[in-house]
Amino acid sequence: MFSRDFPQAEAVLDDLGPEFVQSFITAVDGARDDYEQMRESYRDWFVRFASRTTANIIHERIWARFVDGLQGQDEIVIVDEDPTREIHKGLNYQLRIKRHHPGDKISTFATDGAKGFWANDNLALDGFESHSLAVGYLWDADLRAVGEAVLSYRSSLDSPIWGIQLKRDVGNVAGFSWEPMQPDLPEVDLTGIIVPDEEEGRAS
Repeated sequence: MFSRDFPQAEAVLDDLGPEFVQSFITAVDGARDDYEQMRESYRDWFVRFASRTTANIIHERIWARFVDGLQGQDEIVIVDEDPTREIHKGLNYQLRIKRHHPGDKISTFATDGAKGFWANDNLALDGFESHSLAVGYLWDADLRAVGEAVLSYRSSLDSPIWGIQLKRDVGNVAGFSWEPMQPDLPEVDLTGIIVPDEEEGRAS
């Protein structure tokens, strides 16, 4: 039977395995340290960098650390053919490193290849589904800082299905913990709205 069900976050984490996920978290944590050290050492450079330049530097450090951390792990294929960089885990998952903004938004050139990668609309027999994942970090634009490691799944470039934040947790048997990313909802002032509560005969 053909399947187009979207996998849930917990199932994806189980499929990737704790060793793989820990390697990714370690790569983001290490890249964050690298970025802060570089920014401290070359302050005059970084204040003049374009946003894309800063993103490229962080990407390079995550990529290098992640690839090194995956050495020796099973079912790993590294694709590093400019301009495409992907990490394949088994037959079912391919991942690209992306900076995540509030609302689980990512930025990339909307080429046909990118649109196809993020569509996640391929039909396949059960057990042979191929899923594209975005791994990366939450970017604080105000502080220009690297936040927690992030994993997200989307049905198109601008349509996230879910996103989670990951962090190391020695108290957890898997070695990490995760929580859903909060949606980027607009602030709405509801103080002027009174909804009558018919059952109690009062405003609530």
